[in-house]
Amino acid sequence: MLTFRVLGALEAWDGDRPADLRGPRHRAVLARLVLARGHVVPVDRLIEDLWHGESPHRALGSVQTFVSHLRRALEPDRAPRTPSTVLVTAPPGYAFRVGTDEVDAWRFEALVHRAGGLLAAGAAAEALRELTAALDLWRGPAYAQFADEPWARPEAARLEELRLVAVERRAEAGLAIGQASGIVPGLEAHAAAHPLREESWRLLALAMYRCARQGDALAVLRRVRTALREELGVEPGARLQRLEADILAHAVELDAPVAVPSAAGVTAGATAEAAVGVAVPPLREAPGAARIHPSTSSDPVGGQVSADGSDRAYDRVAVDGSDPAFGRVHGQVSEHVSGTATGGGFVARTTTLIGRAEETATLLAAAKRADGRLAVALVSGDPGEGKTALTEHVRELLAAEGWRAAWGRCPESGGAPAGWPWTQMLRTLAAVSPPDEETARVLAPLLADSFVPVGDQAAAKLRLHQAVVGYLARAGAETPWLLVLDDVHRADEETLALLCHLATDRDAAGRVLLVVTYRHNEVGDLLADALARLARCGPERIELTGLAPEAVADLVRGAVSAPIDADTVRAIVDRTAGNPFYVLETARVLAAEGAHAAVSEVPVGVRDVIRRHVAGLPKAAQEVLKQACVLGRDIDVDVLLAQGGTDEDTVLDAVESALLTGLLVEPEAGQLRFTHALVRDTLYEDLSQLRRARMHARTAEAIEAVRPRDVAALAHHYLASASRATAAKATHFARLAALDAEMHFAYREAAELWRGALVAFDRSGVADEAARKEMEAGVERSLAQSGDHGYEAGA
Repeated sequence: MLTFRVLGALEAWDGDRPADLRGPRHRAVLARLVLARGHVVPVDRLIEDLWHGESPHRALGSVQTFVSHLRRALEPDRAPRTPSTVLVTAPPGYAFRVGTDEVDAWRFEALVHRAGGLLAAGAAAEALRELTAALDLWRGPAYAQFADEPWARPEAARLEELRLVAVERRAEAGLAIGQASGIVPGLEAHAAAHPLREESWRLLALAMYRCARQGDALAVLRRVRTALREELGVEPGARLQRLEADILAHAVELDAPVAVPSAAGVTAGATAEAAVGVAVPPLREAPGAARIHPSTSSDPVGGQVSADGSDRAYDRVAVDGSDPAFGRVHGQVSEHVSGTATGGGFVARTTTLIGRAEETATLLAAAKRADGRLAVALVSGDPGEGKTALTEHVRELLAAEGWRAAWGRCPESGGAPAGWPWTQMLRTLAAVSPPDEETARVLAPLLADSFVPVGDQAAAKLRLHQAVVGYLARAGAETPWLLVLDDVHRADEETLALLCHLATDRDAAGRVLLVVTYRHNEVGDLLADALARLARCGPERIELTGLAPEAVADLVRGAVSAPIDADTVRAIVDRTAGNPFYVLETARVLAAEGAHAAVSEVPVGVRDVIRRHVAGLPKAAQEVLKQACVLGRDIDVDVLLAQGGTDEDTVLDAVESALLTGLLVEPEAGQLRFTHALVRDTLYEDLSQLRRARMHARTAEAIEAVRPRDVAALAHHYLASASRATAAKATHFARLAALDAEMHFAYREAAELWRGALVAFDRSGVADEAARKEMEAGVERSLAQSGDHGYEAGA
């Protein structure tokens, strides 16, 4: 069992073997994380605390190295690439997650708390055992090596105060079971060391009186009176005065100890306030063995300050794979990261909004109208305005009313099968409400990994669309559903065709709200046609623009812990036009470099701010992000590692840097996602065409090794590699992907793939007229099936 000791010098033990914690800064990182009691400590705060504002250029890399060494020391048997369960990466920093019994300070607090309940219930013997066990955990001053560190002093002082209370409670318990003579020596030393603690003197005088030392008891009371008068100019408190009067009067109640009942029936939540001279509020439960997050627990003992010495605890980090989640300020909803400030650094992520109250109300009203009839809402806006975040916020609100949600995202970079967003959504629905056998057979093009089409394709497409309508009606009759079709400005033909069919079909029933998001400045011909068809069903339309100045001010002030003056807020409003993503990227600069840099040195334009953000990473991390952006916004870690050119540890360190600085999120194990499409797009567009092509080739080879049946992704990357060396494979996989697109009724996409296959075939220099004619026939067939003979594939 892994245990940690901070009541004295910092130590970690794996059973009976001490862990090698390396140097003083390694130990400081571990102590800092233990002190935060499971809350996230942002990496900026760690850097500030380790170097006291004079951090080296490679401070981020140094912190990652310290954490990496500590993880190896604490979990030596952890398999490669398996996430640590002790020192957890939790953007924008790290968290220490173990059970209460695994840290001596946490166990000490729990024992003192439990003893207080026992004392209040009169179970003094049991309380004495608990308090003795608690005090035996102490080996010296808490966090001894870090006693002079500003971040450790408040917590060390709090624990020391609780230790003094435990000493007095143990004396209280000893008196209650008639052990007066045994507690006098220890209490004399305790009272002498802490001459202004009235409770210590009260207990000592009472113990002496019960040992037939009436004169000594009165002398103790005179001594404390003198000390209080000379040091503080005050008289003893009421309890001391009452004890003195009772001793002089030989009060009977001073003679006999309190009866000692058993602990049976004592509740864990009993308080000790009545039985103990110094009242101590109930202890906050530390993270348990079940890894329950500390944010669900109560306040700490004695009003424990947070890990940075303030009166706030760090908020938990929500990483859900959506656009950056936003934080609550003044009870409103906004567009981006917020939450508890981190002492000069950036803040933890939460999942609420600021400044979109009207839009939220509109979507909630649309959900209410979806009562027996599918409702459609269109949410549009520029990149970074928070389209995805708004729908995610509404999802959370509807979830509280019993709604379920399914999300379908149109990929930014291509390489996904036709109708992929619907596949994502329908698979989510099917896990909750499985379709019957016949429906599943018709839905096979979207639900099954592979299928064999039979019969007339046009009729099969109509049956598929009608089956989706019927299935959603049945699922919506059982449970209300929010369906989100995200980023349809990138949607393929079949995705939009099914959307239009569903929205305009009179049989579309059930409690279903379909929210469609897109960038209104990237509407192509296909989407324009789809929007014209959707107009017939009278959808709710929401067009997001920049936040109002008041909301920007709330957002910035919620994101940066230092005070922000009105002039700085106005400058940020002017530079960002209220674009939430841009505001938060500027706030990152504000938190890290100050107001002057944020409003004068940072170039105007969100992409330039992103470039500045990326430039702050170690060079190795920048290179790995460039490899990752070729994969698209969603990143398969196995593929990223298989791209080659960089060893696994370097890649994982780079990923951690990007997670810590908010460029990536980790929606699930083995999967990464750029926090916003703008981040990925900026990285990708900054690559030269030659470098893009080479990286696409490496990516295709990696996918072929990891997911050899993913023909759509292989076709996309091999075609983008655009070289003679990869032309044969580009031709092969483009042909397979085109056939697959035809089976999924995505005929225009199939035509583009056939055209791509022809281009690659010509580049390969192969002389095979039969193969060329097959591909030419594929183009003509796909265009004919699409019903648009004038359409030019690839246009």
